[in-house]
Amino acid sequence: MRWGVMMAAVPLAMLVAGTTAGCKDPRDAEGQCLLGGETTSHDKVVSCSKPHDGKIVASVSRASDCPAGTDWSYTARDQKVQCVHNEKNH
Repeated sequence: MRWGVMMAAVPLAMLVAGTTAGCKDPRDAEGQCLLGGETTSHDKVVSCSKPHDGKIVASVSRASDCPAGTDWSYTARDQKVQCVHNEKNH
């Protein structure tokens, strides 16, 4: 392989890796709204423009990593801890 081709390929590979590394995980629940509360099932995700009880403010590894202002948290099926802020919007 020629050096010129390799020299052009390396910056291109770095550019592609840099743009895909910052992509948001589509399974990340941050920003989604929920029906239910701390003691109920948390599987009911609804549009935030509809009546809802809480909003996921962060998706973290441990409950202790939830940001200040988190009212409650739960562990989702993917084992991420969802930090929820109460938003009684009825």
